[in-house]
Amino acid sequence: MLRCEQESSWDFCAGRAAYAARRKDTGPPILIDGGAVQMPGGQPGKGGGRPPRVLIIEDNPHEAKALHDLLVWNGFEAMVAPTARQGWSRLRSWRPDVVILDLGLPDADGLTVCRAIKADAQLRDIPVLILTGRSAIAELVEGLRIGAEDYVTKPYDPREVLARLHTQLRLGQRIASLKTYHLRWWNLLRSFIPASILRVLQKAPHEILGPVRAQPLSILAVSWGGLRERIQEAMRPDGLPSGTLHQVLNRHLSLFYESVQAEGGTPSPMMDSATMGWFNAPIPCPDHSVRALRAALALRERIRRLHRELPPPLRLSPRFALHRGTALIGLIGGSVYLHYTPMGEVVETARRLALLAPEGEILLTPAFHEAIQGLIPVRPWTEAPTFIQMPLYIVGMRR
Repeated sequence: MLRCEQESSWDFCAGRAAYAARRKDTGPPILIDGGAVQMPGGQPGKGGGRPPRVLIIEDNPHEAKALHDLLVWNGFEAMVAPTARQGWSRLRSWRPDVVILDLGLPDADGLTVCRAIKADAQLRDIPVLILTGRSAIAELVEGLRIGAEDYVTKPYDPREVLARLHTQLRLGQRIASLKTYHLRWWNLLRSFIPASILRVLQKAPHEILGPVRAQPLSILAVSWGGLRERIQEAMRPDGLPSGTLHQVLNRHLSLFYESVQAEGGTPSPMMDSATMGWFNAPIPCPDHSVRALRAALALRERIRRLHRELPPPLRLSPRFALHRGTALIGLIGGSVYLHYTPMGEVVETARRLALLAPEGEILLTPAFHEAIQGLIPVRPWTEAPTFIQMPLYIVGMRR
């Protein structure tokens, strides 16, 4: 078994003794004129690419030289490794585009080397072309079964080697293009989906995809005072430039999303100049009220620092409300659009209170105050509107 962490840790359980007799000299190299494939990036040139790299792991010096010269003549970069140990080291340092692997090596069975390549997360995508003089079908089948992409049986026609290499390179380029395409879209989609939802979808999707359920939640709602006026101003030809408003709004909202997600909460999109985050779903956390409070305190402090950098006309005035209760939560929508969100009186109460809270203050409902009582100084909100039929509290220690 190969241990691939470091070159010095190799354990050749499948090792082989050195060959007693070297194979017959294959004669001078056969050179063929052929078109060269260009790989993206790397070297300058008309095509903007570099020659494809091929690592030849072959212990017979004559056969290795013949392959090396054949490939270099036909536009490849080629490197020879006469042992499995050296081949592994050059795989790590040189990162070839294709490996030509002889099954009979002096220090390890080629099949063992192939298994190690396909078991390594950083190397498994490199195509392996098995090269062997053996006619045993069983070993060739085993090589393909463990992950080798193709094989050539010696004695080989050089045109066949080149054709199979070009096939693997074309496939590799297509796979790389698909991976780049999907990675670009995946990174874009991640910006639309909160980190907590992505995490649960990857590990326990039934928590998101299951039926709507009742769940105790802590809600942090924030209304952004002054945003409506600035939007109206940006719509005037001589008013605030829309690009400036866009940048300033995003700086405020980024702090909100980062503060909520740092405590394991789930933020929701802005609605009517207000944002909301909830805690305890889809990621359960018994201390969800404490997390919501920490998120609110961190957000208030970060906005205070941001406002030091912004002129007064560009500062949005946040108003915070924290509430706790049971809500229905799950996927809402239809076949063309689904949205994971909480619903219920606890959500609506938090949103309404955020609109009424004093500028820059964190407002607590009785249920939330009870959950965090003793953790931070609070004072009653004595200036609350008379139509609010519950006692409310304001977090102290504001600087």
